[in-house]
Formats: sequence, C-alpha cells, structure tokens
Amino acid sequence: MKPFRAHPIMILEHLWRYGYLLIIPLSRGIIAGWQNNFKGWLRGAWLDLLVLFVILLLAVLRWCFITCQRLPDGYYLRGGIVWHSKSFIPQDRIDTLAVTYPFYLKPFSAARLRVDTKAGNFKKADVKLTLWRRDAQAMFEDREQRYTGESYLTREYSPRGIYIAALSAILSNSLTGVLFFATFIKQTGNLLGEEFSNRIFGTFEKFTKMMAFGIPPAAAAIAYLVMFGWLYTFLRNLIRHKNFCARRDENSLSITGGIFTNRKYSVAIDAVNYVDIRQSVLTKMLGLYSVFIHAVGFGKAKDDVSALIPASNSHDLMHHLDLLLPEFKLTKRQAKPNLGALFRFLNDAFWLCLLLPLLTYIMIKWFPSWKEFTLWVGFMSCLPAYLFLTVRIIDFLTSGMGRHGGSYTLRYSSGFYLHTVMMPCDKVASITLRQSIFQKMDNKCDVLIYSISEKRKKHHIRNIDKTQAIQILDIQLKDYGD
Repeated sequence: MKPFRAHPIMILEHLWRYGYLLIIPLSRGIIAGWQNNFKGWLRGAWLDLLVLFVILLLAVLRWCFITCQRLPDGYYLRGGIVWHSKSFIPQDRIDTLAVTYPFYLKPFSAARLRVDTKAGNFKKADVKLTLWRRDAQAMFEDREQRYTGESYLTREYSPRGIYIAALSAILSNSLTGVLFFATFIKQTGNLLGEEFSNRIFGTFEKFTKMMAFGIPPAAAAIAYLVMFGWLYTFLRNLIRHKNFCARRDENSLSITGGIFTNRKYSVAIDAVNYVDIRQSVLTKMLGLYSVFIHAVGFGKAKDDVSALIPASNSHDLMHHLDLLLPEFKLTKRQAKPNLGALFRFLNDAFWLCLLLPLLTYIMIKWFPSWKEFTLWVGFMSCLPAYLFLTVRIIDFLTSGMGRHGGSYTLRYSSGFYLHTVMMPCDKVASITLRQSIFQKMDNKCDVLIYSISEKRKKHHIRNIDKTQAIQILDIQLKDYGD
C-alpha cells in the first residue's frame, strides 16, 4: 500500500502545540495597553501577523510530514519537521487498536485512530492520528482479517437495554452516593435555616425567615446541581454504551458502542491480562454482575467503552463469559480466611462506625442547641462508614483464592467494590506474601499479586493460610541472609 497522510483537520489539532508563540503578540498588547499606546501597537501589528503565520506554517508542515503506510506485517510511520522519526509497529505486537468516530468529525469524513502496545506510555497511546474515515476503517479491517480464522465460528454478544442502563448508573459516580449527597444538602439546608432563624437578627431577619421557609434556595440549588450532574453523567455513559456489541473471533475481541460518537476496539486475546467481575453492595443485592477486562489500551481514554459485559444476572454470566473468553475459567475458593480473621477485615470500618456516633454524641453534649442539626450530620456521615463495613463483611465471607490449571481466581474487595479476578499465571509480574507478628502465630498471611500491565496493579487477598497459599501459587520461598 502507498503511504497516506493524516486528515487535514490535524492542522487545527497541531496549532495548540505552538501556542507558546502567542506570548509575543500578547506581551505587546499588554504593554501597549499599559502605556495607552494604541498607535504604537498598530504600527507593530505586522509582527503579530508574522507570529500567527509561523504558527500556522509549523502546524501545516507537521501535518505534511506525517505519513502512514499499511504493510502486510505492520504499520510504517514517518513524522517530524527538523528531527525526522521513522517507526515500524508489527501487527502481532499491537494489543489494542481503536477507531473513534466523533460526531463533530463525521461531516468531515474523519476518524481518530489509536494504537497501543506494551512498549508505550500508560497515559498516552503509542500512535494517535486523525485520519480519513476510509483509511482508519481499512486499518481496522486489516487487523480484523488477520485475527479471524476461516474455520472459527464467530460469536457475538449484545446486552439488553436494561443492562446498559444498569452499567451507566453504576459508572455514574455511584447513584447511591449522589442521592445521599443531594439528600444531605437538602436536609442540612432545612436544619440550618431553622437554627439560623433563632440567631440572626436585625437586617437579616427577613432574609432568615425566607430561608427557613421550605428548602433554602442555596441548599436546593446545590442539591439540584448534584442531581442534574449525576443525570448528565448517566446520560453520557448511556449514550457511550448504547448499541454495545462484543464479538469474539479466533484471536481477538471486537467491541463496539455509541450513538453519536461511535467507537470500535480490536483487542488481541493474548493481550488480556485478567478478567474482573465487579459488584457493589447494591448490584449484589440485585444479583447483577459487571465484567471488565484489563488489556493495554482498552478503557484507557476518559470516554472509552470500558466493560466487556455491562451487566448480567448470575444465570447468564458464565454463559456470556464462555461465549467471549472461554480461556478464562472461574475456580472455587481453595484458600479462604478463617473465623479468627474477622476483625482484620472489619478493623478499618469498625473504628469509623464506632467513632463517628461517639463524636456525634460529644458534639450534642457540648452544643445542645444544635442537637437536631448535629444528629442529622452525624447520621449522614455514618452511612458511608456502615456501607464500607457491609462491604468488608461480604468480603470476609467471599474472599479467597484458587487455581485451576494455568489460571488463578482471586476474590477480594477494594474500596466499595467486590472483585472476582481471573488471571492467567503467566500474567503475574510478582507475588508478595506479607505477615504481621500476629499472623505468624497461626501461619496466616496476606497475598499481594501484581499483574503485568502498563502500570502497577495490586490484587490484595487478606489473611489466608500461608501453606495453602504457597501450594496454590506453586512458589518456593527462600530466606536470604544479609
């Protein structure tokens, strides 16, 4: 294939790289303003125009020198104005290739291409170009054909709309948390209005009575802002994941989604580091599971599609996983914490649940006139603590680890979420067995497993039998002297 250039709209995208040159005309304008010397600024306007011309010229040259060539075994890229760079990316080293069709670029027949490999920066893609739609589509189809086996039966999964809505609610900074915050602000506004109505006098009396009637305008405005903020995030997630479809070919996963901005991802199967089945307390009560995959480049950008299975009930979960990723098998717990480890799981949350009510009681004793307000604030402050305690109780009952063949199954909690991770043994970067003084007494340990990825990812399984952990992990420990 002949080399082709990026879409001309990249000229506009490159302009910001040379924005620092605008310091020259801005400095002239500021100095002229201070000196009230408009005529002097006008006489030197040619310099400002020259700077703008240089910025535009550099952006055009940068676009002109960027070329991409499709080869049978990879992509050859060239770029640079003064220092020329030449890069070759083999097809079999690409973990994720993504094509995005932003709604504002569709009238220009443009699309964004992103290529990620293990060699790149975890914050940025190895290659990010805005191409003509036909070129981006051709590169995506090349990869699809390369990973599709002639005798392999392609499998496809499309979730129901209700599951897309469930995932959108889960990802929208927690529906429960936003409702809690909005209710907290609303009720606090009411209580503050009543408290202040007895304390504020003089010129503020009329204003205080107005604020004490119903919901204070300031509190109501913040509450509605939070609610509409959540709704906006929910709609963004819903639009991003609408029309979600995952297709399994012989050696790759193809994932698509979006309404206005369409997204397509091609992820190599051997690039999937682990599968994460995730639940919150709310989704556990509803019997729903969301499945995420961890692969270099997938879910990397802020507005990326991040899930493999948006939401599913327990009956359909394993069927969908076997359909898309039969290589990853769920194993029963072969090591789990004993009853004596209960306090280790509850320790952090227990002290929060104990100290917050105690602090509320002390504040009521010290400030009895603020009793109603203090009770409300204390109650609302305790809710996240008790939610965290609930997560830790469930974690104690469900955490542990197991192994089947060449794959680990790790069950643990992180923050307010419960994780069930299926990870191939060859994707483990390092394993740490950590023991406290008390754990040594009954041969228990914490297992910390770090997975291979663009950045360090820790999986922490608490307080399991050390001998069982060594057998499951199939490792040998040796103490080295100083």
